[in-house]
Amino acid sequence: MKEKGNKAWVFGIFWVICFALVNYPIGAWAGQKLTPVILGMPFSVFYFWSAYSLLVIAGLLLAWKVFKD
Repeated sequence: MKEKGNKAWVFGIFWVICFALVNYPIGAWAGQKLTPVILGMPFSVFYFWSAYSLLVIAGLLLAWKVFKD
């Protein structure tokens, strides 16, 4: 049972870090950059696409690994 508590902390912290990537101040700072083009997209579009994808993956991992019975 103690192992499940440790997993919850690790995945919870990982989710909070991923959530911080899409919110102020990190998301506002990174979303302002347009000059580099990555995969044919401006950097801001690529950043938010990848950050929200990472947030969804982190949420799915949190639900799958921690909250399953």
